[in-house]
Amino acid sequence: MSLSTSGADTFLLEHPTYDGRGVVILVFDTGVDPSIAGLERTSTGLPKVIDAIDFSRSNVVGFERATLTGSGDTRVASLTREGIRLRDLAKLTPQPVDGEWLVGVMRERRFRNSSVRDFDGDGASTSAFGALLWRTADGWRVAVDTDADSSMDGESSVGTFRQTRETIEFHQREDDAKSPLTMAASIDSARREVAFHYDMNVHGTHVAGIAAGFGINREPGFNGVAPGAQVISGKFSADWAKDITVTGTMKQAYEYAGRLADSLAAFHTPVVVNMSFGIGSALEGQAEIEGIIDEIIAKHPNLYVVTSAGNEGPGLSTVGIPGAGSRMITVGALLPRGVGRDTYSASLSDDILWDFSSRGGEVDKPDVVAPGTAVSTITRFSFESRLSGTSMASPYTAGVVALLLSALRQEDSTFVPTQSLMRRALRASAVPLPHYSMVEQGGGVVNVRRAYELLKQYRRSGFAADLEEYDISTYSPNYPDRRGPTAFWRSSYTPGDDWRQTFTIARSDRKRGDEFFRAFTLESTAPWLRTVQNTVYIRNQGNAEVDVIYDREALREPGLYTARVIGRRASGTGPAGASDVEFELLNTIIVPYRFSPEKDFAVATPTFELPAGHVRRFFFAPPRGAAALRFTLSVPAGSKSNVSGWIIDHNGYDVNYLPRVIARERTSGSNVVSAESLGDGIVEVVVQADAFESAGNPSSFSLAVESIMVDFNVEVVGEEREREAVVTAVNSGHETVNGTTAVTAKGYVRTVIDTIRSDTFSMPLTIRKDDGALWIGPVFEPKDYNRTTDILARIVDEDGNVQAEEAFSTPSEWVFLPNFNREADSTRFRLELIVGFARDADLPRIPITIIEKHVRPSEPRPIDGWSGTELVPYVAQTYRGRMPTTPIPAGYRGLGEMSFKLRGDETPITWEFEY
Repeated sequence: MSLSTSGADTFLLEHPTYDGRGVVILVFDTGVDPSIAGLERTSTGLPKVIDAIDFSRSNVVGFERATLTGSGDTRVASLTREGIRLRDLAKLTPQPVDGEWLVGVMRERRFRNSSVRDFDGDGASTSAFGALLWRTADGWRVAVDTDADSSMDGESSVGTFRQTRETIEFHQREDDAKSPLTMAASIDSARREVAFHYDMNVHGTHVAGIAAGFGINREPGFNGVAPGAQVISGKFSADWAKDITVTGTMKQAYEYAGRLADSLAAFHTPVVVNMSFGIGSALEGQAEIEGIIDEIIAKHPNLYVVTSAGNEGPGLSTVGIPGAGSRMITVGALLPRGVGRDTYSASLSDDILWDFSSRGGEVDKPDVVAPGTAVSTITRFSFESRLSGTSMASPYTAGVVALLLSALRQEDSTFVPTQSLMRRALRASAVPLPHYSMVEQGGGVVNVRRAYELLKQYRRSGFAADLEEYDISTYSPNYPDRRGPTAFWRSSYTPGDDWRQTFTIARSDRKRGDEFFRAFTLESTAPWLRTVQNTVYIRNQGNAEVDVIYDREALREPGLYTARVIGRRASGTGPAGASDVEFELLNTIIVPYRFSPEKDFAVATPTFELPAGHVRRFFFAPPRGAAALRFTLSVPAGSKSNVSGWIIDHNGYDVNYLPRVIARERTSGSNVVSAESLGDGIVEVVVQADAFESAGNPSSFSLAVESIMVDFNVEVVGEEREREAVVTAVNSGHETVNGTTAVTAKGYVRTVIDTIRSDTFSMPLTIRKDDGALWIGPVFEPKDYNRTTDILARIVDEDGNVQAEEAFSTPSEWVFLPNFNREADSTRFRLELIVGFARDADLPRIPITIIEKHVRPSEPRPIDGWSGTELVPYVAQTYRGRMPTTPIPAGYRGLGEMSFKLRGDETPITWEFEY
């Protein structure tokens, strides 16, 4: 764990008591195992995990009054309806004060589709664990028959974990085996139920160790960032649904965090939330849960929220939900040079961003970056203690926040910085990485000492006392309503001095009737960006407007341009400090390569050199009429390094890749991607120099993109056994094109349009004898997708066992299921959609489109008369070909596929069509 990257190691050497003590870190995740070495005690000897709460209600057992038979040692407690009989009650201590036993049952079958399916090591998911609940003189106790032998002999009882710190482990069938789960109990005597909390994944336990572990793996000195902090585990993911959040759980967790922060404020105990959780965004910054969390942060000044940016990189506009929320501290993932060397044998010249780390664009995120790889605490059933992701960078930063709060609390407990002040201090004090833009890294690498000094400076200067939060709004053409928090131009149009970009700045927390006046000076961070005004002001409930002009002449070279207008407070007594930033206005201009007939609808970049691990971005405006683009990545002969890349659509989603090019094997690699796959808008290509096999050598490369200027239309005519495919081709280039085409009957398809009326949806499916596979594609509208915190699509068999599943990271996903039972005439399944809505009341009714594709093994059939025929520019040519005969079930449409292979190409371009 690279504590030196942020300076946390030297900060703690100088200030050993500023180690997070006096701070509570709330880990919202899959749960935390409090029995793991490193999560048992703090640096001061206090219990590390002080509470364990399950907002997902994954394993809540209800209890009923037992039927008691026998007496003394032979007494048996039964729950006849559930088939549970528990004997040896006298072995449990202490005994109930009123003689009453309550019985419940925990059934393994409920978790047959979970990460851990076998609690007691018997090799199956069929055990039923009886449980007893009773009242003692010291409170309520619960015991579980953890070996499912109906005897309570050898079982121990526990109270509510928050009060007793007691846990339960399952007896295993093999003597040397260890329980996969450690359970903490929360007893609700009024409801007669017990919520059992554990980490059935590994994620939450790993994250907790990064933020606050002490003596990880029982190794002295192997600590997380804030070893003095205490931890509360807030489990908001559902075990039975692939560890996703379900309706309301994220909101409930944050409401609890707000109440906790308020209750601990009187004790000068700050509450830091770490949430290494999220899904990909559809419309950045406009998700419903982001507004909910931002509102909770604003209402609770003793609450600090740190979250991961997401792992949807390296494309722009990929910050996830809820990381795009404006008030959260959002963190991207860094690979420090030393960590790369020691854990991946990478030879790096400097620190780099992990390729998967989500980048900003429509929103000014991430705020900072932090180490995104760590060896940390893991659950007993896990094997890999090293994990990478923005999930690891977030708890690292949460630990940094805990260090800063611990320091300020010990120096002067009356100074309580707000979340807004903390976020600005982290951004302003971060160390920028020289090879990355601000939309990739925010302020840069988080730095403890600089943030600590800046927070104290903010207090001395009065900046902390007068801080305001602002809402920024401007024209942003990529949003559906053309308004967003940043100016983000991703088009073939480059705005110039004929365009004024107007930003509206409003106080977030303004109240009717309050008197307010503040003036601001404006400063641009780039010569191509200038403001019309030198100063602006806000008065009372009014807004300020800043007009920005771009220098088009300075934006001629294709590439990514980002710059900010920084607003600082204007004062008659002198200029504000450089770090006293009131607001920032982010401007991003993407200038793409354009294709023209004069250059054969092709572009080629110069040769570039990249240090190992670094990336370079390219943008392209595909011409209309292109069937596909061919991307070719080349390296010079004799190159000692290698490169590869990603091909990314205008939403930031990966659609294909550039194959790795290694000079000793080949000097170029290509991929042809259909225009249908690329979609509308500006295409991004990210090229990366290899970080792990290059021995640290820089990589030289060039990139060429060629448009295949042929447009096809397919129409199927005729009756079932006499169907023909009529293919019309138009070459819109200016050179003849030679190739071959083929068609096939690929299968059959239907589109189901329905409405989701609750947070679960079910639809019957059938795979037929001749089907090779089934593809299911649920599609949500972006605005509806943004109302959720998670969506899971899964295909289950008639016994309820999951056969295929996908968690959503975009508004649409595909679930693939091969036909494993080709002998049966048909096999029945069910599609289940589990939708985690942001709000747990008044669930919306939202439309859902489901594409159901059945694919059959088939051979392409060449189009009659077209095998090597030339397509002459702007002369439409039509060819006909017999379609293979295949039955189409009632209610479905035929699904065909056409392929076109250019002369000299090995891989054809393919399109699906319906008939």
